[in-house]
Amino acid sequence: MIPSSDIPEVFAAQVMFWLLLPIVLFAAPRWAILAWLIMGNLDGTGPDSTASAGVGLINATKAILLPAFLLWRLRGAPSEVASTVPARLWLALTAYAAIATLWAPFPLAALKLVGNMVGILLALLVLEKAAKKALLSSTTFLILIFSSLILGVAQTYYYGGVIYGFDGMEQSSRFSSFIAAQQYAAFLVAFLAVVLWHGDFRPVTRLTMGLVLSVALLLNGSRVWFFGAILVLTVYCWIRLRQVLVIVSFGAAASALLLILGLNLSASGELPFSGNSSRVLATVTALATGTDTPQRVGLRDLNFRFGIYQGVLGELRAGDLRDTLFGHGTSSGGMAALRTFPAMYKIDTIDPNRTIHNEWLRALYEWGAIGLGLLGAVFAALLVSLIRLYRQRQWMLGACVVLSFLPAFLGAFSTENVLAGAGNAVTMSLAMMVALLWAPTGSSSRAREVRIPLA
Repeated sequence: MIPSSDIPEVFAAQVMFWLLLPIVLFAAPRWAILAWLIMGNLDGTGPDSTASAGVGLINATKAILLPAFLLWRLRGAPSEVASTVPARLWLALTAYAAIATLWAPFPLAALKLVGNMVGILLALLVLEKAAKKALLSSTTFLILIFSSLILGVAQTYYYGGVIYGFDGMEQSSRFSSFIAAQQYAAFLVAFLAVVLWHGDFRPVTRLTMGLVLSVALLLNGSRVWFFGAILVLTVYCWIRLRQVLVIVSFGAAASALLLILGLNLSASGELPFSGNSSRVLATVTALATGTDTPQRVGLRDLNFRFGIYQGVLGELRAGDLRDTLFGHGTSSGGMAALRTFPAMYKIDTIDPNRTIHNEWLRALYEWGAIGLGLLGAVFAALLVSLIRLYRQRQWMLGACVVLSFLPAFLGAFSTENVLAGAGNAVTMSLAMMVALLWAPTGSSSRAREVRIPLA
């Protein structure tokens, strides 16, 4: 196994982290927050890391220590999120996950997962306070977006994308910065929502950045986040530009008809641009024709996920009442993966926190009915809170921002490993969306003085 520091891409991510660290620690809060957000593009541990082997200093610092430090620096700003029902339920779930480490087969990995869960809440609180102190301006977001795109270009086209953008043998690398491509896609969709909804952006900027981010998302190839971007755009057009939505709908319908026509007229049933050039187009082609590409680009990941889901569900059915109620222990999903795919996973290299690829199923397997109930209650309370905000005129647009992003996040939550990701782009993206509740969403930049009634 090659040490991560000997891999050029990973070493570059580590260097950039250490260069940004003094800015987070000593610069003015506006620049400190920006530098920390840019760190969301950097996975300094590398692909050879296993959650049960050791603690990655860089990722642990980025996920827990730095947000805790930033929260201390912003201690003068008020916070309502910490006392809301969703936050309290999240703390209860985190506490139960900590208790479930007592019977965990991978103790270190279990402790890291609990730390990540703490870090997710810290990130949410930091960005809430930053938004209230008007630190998340359009300039801040533009710098963040351009920095993330530049890092994506460097990683994908200078380094070749063979580490962070790897998508299988004989496949084109996916467009990504120095993090996993799926995580980077979450950033792109969050940036699209920011550009569309933040009140300080001009129409020309919205159009230009929207097109750039859409191209980046197509190059990235994430199917979940691509359709999430469509939903974000649809909600924005419905609220802001209903006439434009009608035109876009007709255009989308015409494009779909042309696509189907092209598939029917093609002798091979495959469009010339669908094959390996885009995972999104390959998936659409496979669903429309019933035939995947020779490299199985369109449906390959689905087959793997169904396999791991069946293995976990089989173990759940074979478990006793204790396992059903209390779970098999935090991070025990790794054992299920080892038994389901013994040729793919090895006990000395497996990351137990990144194997099940479904956080609902992970919660049921690792924490039992108690954990699944708490996790479901977190999102139910969040949804109820957002609906309450939507019904209040001064919060309606802000609630629309989060509601338009939430389905894609839940889609990722149901098909990926999100909980073990404090300080990465997926959880940072959700925190940014919630923070936009306090950012200007109209034509003016007036600060909000009303307390947010989140429960």
